[in-house]
Amino acid sequence: MTSMTTNLGRRSTKIIDVVRAHRLFQDLAPDALDQLCRSACIVRFRRGETIFLKGDAANALFIVVEGAIRVSSGSADGRTAMLNLIGNGEIFGEVAVLDGLPRTTDAIAHCDSVLLSIARRELLDLIDMQPHLMMKLIVLLCGRVRATSQQVEWLMLQSMPARLAGTIMRLAERDTDRARLRIELTQQQVSEMAGMSRESVNKQLARWAAQGWIRLGPQTLEIVQPDALREVAGEG
Repeated sequence: MTSMTTNLGRRSTKIIDVVRAHRLFQDLAPDALDQLCRSACIVRFRRGETIFLKGDAANALFIVVEGAIRVSSGSADGRTAMLNLIGNGEIFGEVAVLDGLPRTTDAIAHCDSVLLSIARRELLDLIDMQPHLMMKLIVLLCGRVRATSQQVEWLMLQSMPARLAGTIMRLAERDTDRARLRIELTQQQVSEMAGMSRESVNKQLARWAAQGWIRLGPQTLEIVQPDALREVAGEG
């Protein structure tokens, strides 16, 4: 983990505001909120840096303040599958923190990122003080399970164009601050998330670009006609 950490109780009013505003901590009693703010740390990662790897000890939960984190898993033969892209305000690393077992995935900074790190020990102490936090975490975990179930359903039942269109739209629509719908991923990363070969993805994206539905750039994809892709994904 990067050494660029800052104690939240001493600095960064911005991060204190982030903690107060996050849905997981909105209902904390003042003393519990103060404890969290004094113990949490800001951690900064440059693009491509590792937050944790599969098999690492789970010593902290993270919230993305700025940037994005790639969650992936690799096989013994060197293949990699990108499972998720975690954006602003989202939490990751909670499963292993709660069950105390090793990390099940890799987490890599997709771009320069700022995270809020909450040590496992501090989080468990906080849950003891504020038991309703556990219910919020259960709801969070249920959301993960639902998303995973939907992803498995897509992989098994949807056509390849539908899987690709749905993947692209989910990634683009999660960032509501942007005026344009675009994603900043390589075609290899898109293919991993859609469960398709890179060659199949390249051919399909080229067709959609020729139709004027999307615009391709170096490691970027801009959606020009989102309704067309939603229809392919079965969402129209």
